[in-house]
Amino acid sequence: MSDYETIDHSFGPFYDSDSRILILGSFPSVKSREMNFYYGHPQNRFWKILSSIYQDAPGDDIDSRKAFLSRHHIALYDVIDRCDIKDSSDSSIRNAIPTDLVSILNKAPIERIFVNGKASARYFFKYQEETTGRTPIVLPSSSSANAAWSVERLTEEWGRLLSPHLLSFVPSPSSSRAIRFYEGKDTNDGYLDLSGSLPLIRFKSLDSIPYINACFTTKLGGVSKGELASLNLCFGRNDDPSNLAENFSRVASAMGTDLNHVAMSSQVHSDEIRYASDHGPDDIMLGGECTVKVKATDGLWTDKKNVMLSTTFADCVPVLLVNIRDRKIANLHSGWKGTVAEISAKGVSILGSPSDTVAVIGPSISGNNYEVTDDVIEHFKNVFPEDEWGDIFEIKDRSHYMLDLWAAIWHTLIRAGVKPANIHFSGICTYENAAILFSHRRSHGKRGNMNAFISML
Repeated sequence: MSDYETIDHSFGPFYDSDSRILILGSFPSVKSREMNFYYGHPQNRFWKILSSIYQDAPGDDIDSRKAFLSRHHIALYDVIDRCDIKDSSDSSIRNAIPTDLVSILNKAPIERIFVNGKASARYFFKYQEETTGRTPIVLPSSSSANAAWSVERLTEEWGRLLSPHLLSFVPSPSSSRAIRFYEGKDTNDGYLDLSGSLPLIRFKSLDSIPYINACFTTKLGGVSKGELASLNLCFGRNDDPSNLAENFSRVASAMGTDLNHVAMSSQVHSDEIRYASDHGPDDIMLGGECTVKVKATDGLWTDKKNVMLSTTFADCVPVLLVNIRDRKIANLHSGWKGTVAEISAKGVSILGSPSDTVAVIGPSISGNNYEVTDDVIEHFKNVFPEDEWGDIFEIKDRSHYMLDLWAAIWHTLIRAGVKPANIHFSGICTYENAAILFSHRRSHGKRGNMNAFISML
């Protein structure tokens, strides 16, 4: 026993009242004990893996890492609270006393426990499974000793296992322009609904309309692979057709319908809006084969019940419209070209009764992350009054600007007659939330697509 030390777990668990997942190691390494926090050895891949999965840098100091964990609702602890151990060797552990996990589970809404590596799993099943009544998911070890797993392979596998629980939205940073423009507006309409078979983004304003069923999908819950993982809804990315059919079927089921009631646009960055019904010569239903889409249109509208309108996104802006007086709905795709063409105003005009229209500006790239060149801004200057320019864009350098499509669409809707109180922003930026949402800009085009869906019951 001369090489052994009896060591207590000196820094305890990290969690808070919003922690959703708990990742457990076996016992702190020498470097972690010296640092007084988890995964302190610079060769351990733990922090690098999480940084890649969440597209967010945890930092090198303890406070930064704790802030990272809080942002993403992650709790950390170990399976063993006290033991005799040689250096950092898991295989040498003797006389182990388990940690108290039950107190954490009683205080935090932990949805799933993960164990980091086989040693952690072995000690959990020996000491903790019966006490907690939980069965963990085993992650391949992030230790550098696990040389068979590269950091890329670890990131892919950890991401696959953690993906159903990547459920936090990172707020977009606010510029002085954004703070000024969004003051007093509803900027928190979107939320993640976990009550069904898929995690879906819902909208508080539309939830309050009893006959409306609407959502925006995430990356999570599908069967696509690689950069399309996992709930890809894009036909143009060489995904297996069987994957697309399954993904669409899962969303339709989660929304209480089936593919025979889904109408989907095939977008070309225009202001074209077409009527969708469930029968007749202009039938544009997706159908059971999940292949038929209406061509060359960026918007769909209907006055029919149980017709699910679907549009596709990976940074562009979904605009959902509901005429609550006449019970008509529209689902619009508004990229910068559609925004310049004022597709939102056209949608309001088609539905009629602007003062009775509710509008949701959905998850998309925010103005703090959407950089464009001056030729794009010239199009906006030609359409939007000069007194609105300060809300819509700001100069970055001589030929680059930051463009806020949300603000531009808000001004378009106001001029179309929609009441300010009836315009709602999801507040969710695709670029800032690339762990949960596909972002064309953030991924440099290596991504799938998400869809906005809306129907009347």
